[in-house]
Amino acid sequence: MSDADGGTRPTGPQVMDLRPATAPTEPELVLLSSPAAELLRLLGVLTDDERDNYDVGPDRLERLRARLPEPLIERCRALDNGSNTTFAILSVIAAELPEPAGVDELLAAIERDPGLGWRLLLAQLASTDFDDANRDLGDAVLTGDPRAIDEMRGWAQTSDRPELARLLAMDPASFGTHLLEVVTTFRPIWEELEREAMGAIDRDVAHRRAQLAAGEPVAEVVVDATNGYDISGDRTLTRVVMMPSFWCRPWLVVAHHGGAEIISSVVADQFVQLPSEAPPPTLLKLFKALADEGRLKLVRRMSGGPITLTEATDELAVAKATAHHHLSILRQAGLVSMRGEGRAARYALREDPPELARETLRAYVHPLR
Repeated sequence: MSDADGGTRPTGPQVMDLRPATAPTEPELVLLSSPAAELLRLLGVLTDDERDNYDVGPDRLERLRARLPEPLIERCRALDNGSNTTFAILSVIAAELPEPAGVDELLAAIERDPGLGWRLLLAQLASTDFDDANRDLGDAVLTGDPRAIDEMRGWAQTSDRPELARLLAMDPASFGTHLLEVVTTFRPIWEELEREAMGAIDRDVAHRRAQLAAGEPVAEVVVDATNGYDISGDRTLTRVVMMPSFWCRPWLVVAHHGGAEIISSVVADQFVQLPSEAPPPTLLKLFKALADEGRLKLVRRMSGGPITLTEATDELAVAKATAHHHLSILRQAGLVSMRGEGRAARYALREDPPELARETLRAYVHPLR
């Protein structure tokens, strides 16, 4: 077919691209150094029976745990419903506190709204136990929407989540009263430990802010701060709040709150004061990650491209929880990045494992070369 001027017109379907010509804007990244968040996270660490799971070590945690009055431990148990993530989730409250997001601000927030912590826990269960299409349910629960809370009550009757049923059986205001008592009782112990934790957290936050000021993309700052949590593929994110933790190392905790993603990241090793001759936790985590047959199989599989949790499970012929544990250890070691969440999450190699192992070991063994 020819044009009037003798030229040739294409005969296939024509496309008019109406998509924005500009690239999507980066999410806002807020970096917080919050004593209130760290106090709550430390409570969760000290009441977790799996003390081998934390970088600070079981011996020190055992000594600190012995200082807690028994009534305080019992009150914490009543609040956490047997979950070792409850206080980490409650620390999300700090994302909305006024500066300096300290203990006074935390206590004032709970006094103003005693049901805040209860709703936050319920909202997190809504966000994690329902698919992404129903994430709005969690936000509605957080605002105290009676219809959303009734929906959770109806779902609890048919679910196999006993912690949900126990939470719904609690009175929200009473939950806040108990939380106030826990924080007030624990505060003197926290104040003895605050300087160590917050010094490391302050240094980490200052470093991340410097990265942003130097023009480093938000996604790259988050990947570096979290040892591989990749938000670059999520165009729905508009706000990310990152609150580093000293006591929760090496665990990364991610929660959704009021339309934002709240990340309890891990204070980097270089900001933690260690004895000069001690091997850095980075080195120990790396070689621990590689000293396992199953994890080595996953590394070999990922050398061919990203995998899902289901594929990792099939590769190792283990339960999904076990495969997830292996992938978490690889991420903590800086070997693996994670993009997406839930069933859609994909895991990929971040670094070349032989090269990373060689360079990390060389830096410790030959620091002057």
